[in-house]
Amino acid sequence: MNTIKTILYMGFMHGFFTYYFPYQIASRDFLIFNTQFFSYVSIPFYSIGTLIIIWCSVDMIQKGKGTPAHLDPPKKLIVNGLYQYSRNPIYLGALLVLSGYIFWFGSGLMVLYFLFFVLAYQVLITLIEEPILRSTFGREYEEYCQKVPRWIPRIF
Repeated sequence: MNTIKTILYMGFMHGFFTYYFPYQIASRDFLIFNTQFFSYVSIPFYSIGTLIIIWCSVDMIQKGKGTPAHLDPPKKLIVNGLYQYSRNPIYLGALLVLSGYIFWFGSGLMVLYFLFFVLAYQVLITLIEEPILRSTFGREYEEYCQKVPRWIPRIF
């Protein structure tokens, strides 16, 4: 059941806000730079971002025993996989996809959309998600926060 809920949630939320709507904006916007070279640069951003979103969604189901949806969050704290490098890899994956749109289309509006989502994710994480995780997982989450950065992955 968590698989179906995750597919529906991620399909709606990320399907719309990370893929469909940005495409609609970027494909109709003015260009701020020539996209011939940058079109090729966009492919790894788009591909890696999509793989991160899928990988972490699977981890939410299998390891967390829940979904990425805020109304049905994981029951177990996930501290391995991509979550050992960043506490918010799904959001990082989404930002990589949005970066891909910027490079592919050279869209000025996509730069603004990207910056809006950086701010929106920061507010969502600090004011809603982290307090819920602290109250749900307590000391285990606090220790996790000491080891793993919120945004910029620590590779070593």
